[in-house]
Amino acid sequence: MPLPASRRALLFGRTGGRERAVVRPPWAVSEDRFTDLCDRCGDCFSACDEGILIKGAAGFPEVNFQKGECTFCGDCVTACKPRALQRDEARAPWDLTLQITDKCLSTRGVTCRVCGDQCDTRALRFRLVVGGHALPEIEQTACTGCGACIGPCPVKGAIALIPGQGATENNEQGAHQP
Repeated sequence: MPLPASRRALLFGRTGGRERAVVRPPWAVSEDRFTDLCDRCGDCFSACDEGILIKGAAGFPEVNFQKGECTFCGDCVTACKPRALQRDEARAPWDLTLQITDKCLSTRGVTCRVCGDQCDTRALRFRLVVGGHALPEIEQTACTGCGACIGPCPVKGAIALIPGQGATENNEQGAHQP
């Protein structure tokens, strides 16, 4: 028998099926603390020069990598008066892991390297296989989770940023499926 939904899940319309986890702005505190601290003032939206922050459920900020990439400038953190975003140089801005899904054109035999061309850290590379076809390879340690590869991808959902293995209380982030 399924467990009853929480009040928060009911409030936000998440009562069953697969929930879409969200990516909060970089250096967000844990999700529970974030929703307690964030007053939804919108200052982080106007501070983000990249324009990747959007209003999500109940007006809380979320990152939308379809709009661009995060440069980790920290302007959203500076603008956050309630301190729901707290920059700490000792920890990464978030713990996201890059994943290529089965929707990727290259995995389907179509030549496409758009994501690799966008990746400044070269976390996405392409390995040639027999027949001249190239398959994407990910160097997770080089990936910053900036999302530069997601927006330009011609197939929505071919690239995902998902929670990494090392999420901590101070750095719990949700999956992002473009």
